Amino acid sequence: MMLFICHASEDKDDFVAPLAAELREKYEVWYDDYELTLGDSLPEKIDEGLKRCDFGIVVLSKAFFGKKRWGRKELDGLIALEAKRGKIILPVLKGVTHDDVQKYSPMLASKVAVFDSEGLPKVIEKIQLAVGVSNRQRELSALDTAAQSVEALRQTVAEYQSAQQLSFSEQGANLVRSSIDSIWDTIHNAFYVDPTSPVVPKFHFNRGIWNVMYVSTVRGLHLNLHLTDIASNSVVNARLEVKIFQVVESNRVGPVPDPIMLLETEFRPTFRTGDEVVWLNQDKSVTYTSEGLAALLIKVFAERIQKEITSGT
Repeated sequence: MMLFICHASEDKDDFVAPLAAELREKYEVWYDDYELTLGDSLPEKIDEGLKRCDFGIVVLSKAFFGKKRWGRKELDGLIALEAKRGKIILPVLKGVTHDDVQKYSPMLASKVAVFDSEGLPKVIEKIQLAVGVSNRQRELSALDTAAQSVEALRQTVAEYQSAQQLSFSEQGANLVRSSIDSIWDTIHNAFYVDPTSPVVPKFHFNRGIWNVMYVSTVRGLHLNLHLTDIASNSVVNARLEVKIFQVVESNRVGPVPDPIMLLETEFRPTFRTGDEVVWLNQDKSVTYTSEGLAALLIKVFAERIQKEITSGT
């Protein structure tokens, strides 16, 4: 444990120095008389002490309240640390009352403090008790965090094992096929326009075989979905290839121009808890549900169509 003592220089001789000496028997103590040597930078040393400290003992006195520059800076640093770490400030009142502290800092006044009038041994005892209790609370909190991390690890491993089992099963292959059907139906329903309706643009749909799907519309734009490498009992190598391309019509005699590829990507199926199929993008950084992937493809294709129409090309 490292204790940082924040104080006014006027309180050194009669109180702070004896306090630091007693605490030093059991703890590492940051106290300017111990830390500063010839040529040292005071701000740098204070920052170093604040970064390393576990607790800050703040000796509040009339001298400290007298707008002591460095004392206030040290206190502000401890307050900032406490906001991040939890309880670290331990107030010691030297020759002042609770009302005096209230006028100086309502935040400090809200803390339980020890008075110098109780005697140095009692001050030391209460500091040791506070440090011990707070340290125990930190240890329990750390153990609780560790337990949560272990439980999260177990859940992750269980989910991974379940996904692996489904990836090598007929059930998993059927779930992926159902997911593809859901994605296609969602896309179809989003773009479908009654042929008799005056609404434009209209879309044409083609699913000649179950794993290859096309949506085509104005300007020769096509959305193509192709699920590849899926077996009857495995989806380990399965990929959903997605392409958006444009077929440019030409009245010229000769070979038909190759389609212009506007987007080409792929997604890999895997599984989440509850046998839900999810799709990983090609760099495995984003996961989509069936509905989420369908929504993404609808958005991308619609934006591409709008761009072609508004560009006038």
